[in-house]
Amino acid sequence: PDVIPKYAPDSVIGRIGGGGGAVGGGAVAAGGGGGGGITMAEVAKHNTKTDCWVVVNGEVLDVTSFLGEHPGGELAILTFAGRDATEEFN
Repeated sequence: PDVIPKYAPDSVIGRIGGGGGAVGGGAVAAGGGGGGGITMAEVAKHNTKTDCWVVVNGEVLDVTSFLGEHPGGELAILTFAGRDATEEFN
């Protein structure tokens, strides 16, 4: 399903280990960029309600601004903050 592009299109900030990514601020420069991608260690640092990243299918998502809009509630995402949520998401 195209859930991410439909409901949180601006949340994708990079990929795990494969290009993309800013670290720290969350925003990437126009067009992406970066060399080695974002590590799971970096994702793990973003595990709070005010700074929430998750990984789904290898894509790193900054879902901080989407938390309040999630139909299942904030806790559904916060449970996987800073982690790979692929299995639960799919």
